[in-house]
Parts: sequence; structure tokens; C-alpha cells
Amino acid sequence: MIVLYDEAYSPYCAKVRKLLEFKGIRYRTIPVPYHDKVRLLKETGQDYVPFLRDGRRGVPWTEAVDYLERVRPEPSAYPEGLRAACRVLEAWEYDWFEDRYWAIVAPFLERKLTDPVERWNFTETWERAYGPFDAVRKDPGPVWESLAAPLETLEQGLRDHPFLIAAKPTAFDFAIYGDVHAGEYAGVRWPARYPRLRAWYRRVDRL
Repeated sequence: MIVLYDEAYSPYCAKVRKLLEFKGIRYRTIPVPYHDKVRLLKETGQDYVPFLRDGRRGVPWTEAVDYLERVRPEPSAYPEGLRAACRVLEAWEYDWFEDRYWAIVAPFLERKLTDPVERWNFTETWERAYGPFDAVRKDPGPVWESLAAPLETLEQGLRDHPFLIAAKPTAFDFAIYGDVHAGEYAGVRWPARYPRLRAWYRRVDRL
């Protein structure tokens, strides 16, 4: 059975969990606190989640999708010959979209953290990046507006197919799903102007 070193609210962990479920691969999780990576470092040699352990083999998050494709090719996360396109879109999600969406997620997620040390570490890290959480919680509108163009593109694309770029779910769906899942965990509510994206999230969640 595959072991997943996991954070409940991590977008990347949610992506890998959903992919494992989509492929019907049995797994168990080892929770990793945000502020305590001692066990993770000892057992994996690195400090980032998700990390997969399959027997003696360790798989970092950057290789997780391709590894799981080899373990169980069907159903594929790269249907219809879309691997190259998905890789580009996954890179955009990681390098551009996630950073901006996390500016909304982090301020609301802070309130969900019950361990005082974890909460302090989280707040210290992300307020340096995004500024005071209270300002975003009071008015998240400017951050939503910074995301409006790509969200509208995704919203319109869902007119033509049930998933983001094809009739079947792809690795890109799971990547964006991970971001939205983090928002759901934090209690972030998506604007009503994206009904197709909201329905798409529920569709992926049921996979």
C-alpha cells in the first residue's frame, strides 16, 4: 500500500489524494504538521509534502503524477494525448495561479489552525508574503479581481466539456481542484459569477 505524507489543507496533497482515489489506488496517510517536519525529514530526506512512499521507493511531489501513471495507467490523468499540455498548465497553476489564490486562502485558513505553534508559524510565514490577514478577510475583493481573467477563461471553457480542458479529467483538473479544496477547507466561498467552476469542483470531488 502506498503511504502519503500529507497535510490536510495542502493544495498539492489534495491533488495527489484525489488522483489516488481517481485511479483506485489504496493508500494511507501520515499527517505532517505545518510547523514540525522532523519525522518527514527523518523518513524521506526532504521537507515538502506530498511525498509518496511505495515500498522502499520514495516519490517527491514533482514526480507523483507520472509515477502514479506508471503504477496504474488507467484511468489516465493524461487522456487523449494531453500530457504535454497538462504539464504546461500544471506549471502555470503552480507558478502563477496558486500563489495568487493562496492570498485569499491563507487569511481564512489561519483561523482553522488550533495548535498555537502551528498557527504562529503559518501566520509569520504568509503575512510576510501577503500582508496582514485582517485586511484580506475584511475585503477579499481585490484578490478575486486579480484572478478574474483566468477564472473567466476556465468558466467559459466549461461550456464545451465537463472538465477543464477535455471530456475526461486530467492532471490539470486535479491541480486546480487542489487549490479549490484548500479554499473549501479554509471556508472560502467562491463568487456566484462562476457557477460552472463551482459545479466542476463538485464533479471532481465525486470522482
